[in-house]
Amino acid sequence: MRRALFLSPLALAACALPEAVPDPALVARQEAACTAAIAQHVRRPESAVTARFLSEAGGIATVETLDGDRRHLCMVDAGGRVIDYRHPDA
Repeated sequence: MRRALFLSPLALAACALPEAVPDPALVARQEAACTAAIAQHVRRPESAVTARFLSEAGGIATVETLDGDRRHLCMVDAGGRVIDYRHPDA
């Protein structure tokens, strides 16, 4: 005999809740801060660096930048300050 799986409406609703969407203005500031820091780091103009917001945890965003084929990850706080950056592929 097969058992039916019954889920409560509350459990189903919890699965459908959207993830928190970060504030677009904050994301833009964090991406700009990372772009500026990495451009200075690689001694290239900011226009040669592209940034992409990846995630946020504990008030710290992770922003990926590319200058050519080199990848960098910045940790940026809510004030738009770059706390640290790494070369994940090095």
